[in-house]
Amino acid sequence: MLTKQTSIMIYVDEPRTVADFWIKHFGMTEVKEDFNEERSLSVELSVTVDATTHLVLFDKKVVSEMSPELNLGTPSILFSSHNLIRLRDRLMKEGIVVGDLLETDDIKTFNFSDPEGNYFAVQEIEEY
Repeated sequence: MLTKQTSIMIYVDEPRTVADFWIKHFGMTEVKEDFNEERSLSVELSVTVDATTHLVLFDKKVVSEMSPELNLGTPSILFSSHNLIRLRDRLMKEGIVVGDLLETDDIKTFNFSDPEGNYFAVQEIEEY
C-alpha cells in the first residue's frame, strides 16, 4: 500500500544551486541535504513543513553513474497558485525566465525556468 508522502525526483547538475532558487523565489523549505566531501548529492524541499509532496533534487552525474538506465529528463510538473498574475509579475521582476500568461477554458497558466533551463508550469486555482 502506498502512503500520502510523495517525492518527485528532479535530476540537476547543481542540486544546491537549484535548491537555493526554489527557496529564494518560491519560499520552499529545505527538509534535508545529503552530500559527500566534495558537493551536494541531493536536496529535499517542500512547499510547507506539513506538505505531503516533496521535490528531491539529485545530482544528475552521480545518478547516471549509479543507474545509467534511468531517464534523467525533467518531469512535467504543474504547480498551483491562488494569485497567478502576482506570482508571475514578481518572478519577472526577480529576473526569472517566465512564459506568456495563457488562458484555456478559464484556467490561467504560465511556465518558468529554473537556473538550469528546466521548465515548470503554474496554474491558478481558487481559494476555498
